[in-house]
Amino acid sequence: MRVLVTGGTGFVGANIVRALLADGYGVRVLARPTSNRKALTGCPVEVVAGDVLDRDSLRPAVAGCRLYCKGPPAARVRPMFGESLTTIDGERWQHRRRLMLPAFHPQRLLALGPIITETTAAMLDRWERFAGRSQPLDVLSEMTDLTRLIIVRAVLGDVTPEEARAVGRALDSVFERTDERLWSALPWVRHFLGPRSRQSPRALRALDAFVRGKIDDSRRRSPAAPNLASTLLDTPDPGTGHGMSHAELCNEVKALLFAGHTTTASALAWGWYLLSLHPWVERRLQQEIRAVVGQRPPAAEDLPALGYTRMLVEEVLRLYPPTWLTARAPLADAELAGYRIPANAIVLLSPYVTHRHPAFWEEPEKFDPERFTVERSAGRPRFAYFPFGRGPRACIGSGLALMEMQLVLVMVAQRYRLTLVPGCRVEPDPGIVLRPRHGVPMIPVPNHGRESG
Repeated sequence: MRVLVTGGTGFVGANIVRALLADGYGVRVLARPTSNRKALTGCPVEVVAGDVLDRDSLRPAVAGCRLYCKGPPAARVRPMFGESLTTIDGERWQHRRRLMLPAFHPQRLLALGPIITETTAAMLDRWERFAGRSQPLDVLSEMTDLTRLIIVRAVLGDVTPEEARAVGRALDSVFERTDERLWSALPWVRHFLGPRSRQSPRALRALDAFVRGKIDDSRRRSPAAPNLASTLLDTPDPGTGHGMSHAELCNEVKALLFAGHTTTASALAWGWYLLSLHPWVERRLQQEIRAVVGQRPPAAEDLPALGYTRMLVEEVLRLYPPTWLTARAPLADAELAGYRIPANAIVLLSPYVTHRHPAFWEEPEKFDPERFTVERSAGRPRFAYFPFGRGPRACIGSGLALMEMQLVLVMVAQRYRLTLVPGCRVEPDPGIVLRPRHGVPMIPVPNHGRESG
C-alpha cells in the first residue's frame, strides 16, 4: 500500500501514518515537496519510507548527525526529556555524548545485572497469588512497573517503596501529557485546558526535586553500589577536565528514567504476546534456558550463551519497535532516494515500516527469531533494522535495554508460561511509544518443570 502525502497540514499527514499503522497495514509512505505543506511546528513535512528506499537511502537521515538534526519536533518532547541527548544537536550533543559514553560501557553495565534479577524475582514472587487463582494480570502494566523500578535503581540507586510509587506517578503523568501534546493539532489549547494540563507541571516539579535530591546525595557521599548517576558525576570530559553541570546531569537523569522504562516495558509486553501465539518458539526458548542456566537465576555473564533468547528479542523489536517513528530535519537542502528535501523540513523515519518491508525481509509479517542467525543476516542492509537508531545517534542505552530484556525474559520463562486471556484483542497504539492498546491481559501458569523451594 502506498500513501502519497501531497497536501493538507502536517498533523493530518502524521495522523494518517499513525492511523494506518494502528490498523496493521504494512504502509510505505513517501512525500514530494510542496510549498504549502506545513508540519505540526510550522515546517514542511516529508514522510519517507517504503518504496522510495534502497539499500542505503536511509543512511543519511538515520545516522547523518552532521547533515540532519532532531529539529523542531524535539520541542514537543522537551517537557519529558529536557535539554538532554534526546533533544539537543551539534557540538552540545557531541560533548554530552562523550561525557556519557563511559557510563554505558559494556563492562560497567554488567554491574547492573543484579538490580535487574533481584527486582524481577520480587515481581515473580508476587505473581504466585495470581497463578494460584488462575487470575489474569495486565502484562503491560506489570512490565511497566518492573522496568520503571529497575531504571530508577540503576540510575539513582536504592529507593524506598514510597519514593518508587511517587516517582512512578510523576513519570506516568508527564509521559501521558507529553504523548497527548505530541500528536495534538492545537497543543497550546491542551496546555491550558483539562486536568492533565494542571497535573503534569506538578508532577514534573516533583520529579525534578526528587532527581536533584538524589544527585545531591551522591555528591555528598559515595553510594554503596555504583549507579549511572554517580558514574556520570565522576566522569570528566577528557578534553576539558570538566564534567556535566548540575542542570545538565538532572536533564540526562530524567531522560534516562523516561526512555529507560517505557520502551523496554513495551517490547517485553509485545514479547509475551507473541510467545503466547507461537508455542513452538516458546518451547525453543525453554530448551535453551534449561540447557544454559537450568533453574538458577541467570546472570549477565550468561547472555553470550543464550543466542536464541537474543534472536527472539531482536525479532520482537523488529515487529514492534517501541520507538516506531522518529524525526529528523536536514540542515541544508538534501536528497533522499531521488526526492528533494528542503532544509528544515521534517523527515519522519519509521522503523516499524522499514522492518516490515519485503525488499529487506522474507515473509516480513511472520514471527521468526531465526531470521537473525548469522547465515540469514548476511547481506541484509545495515539500515534495514534500526530499533535503537543507527550510527552516532543510536540510543546510548541500547546495551542496557537488551541485557534487561533478555534477563527478564529468561527469569519469567523459568517460572511461568503466560497465556493470553481468550477472546481479548491486542492491537498497537502508536504514541510516543508503540504500546499495546488497552494492555495485554494474561494468566501466569506455573511451569511444571520448576524445582520446588
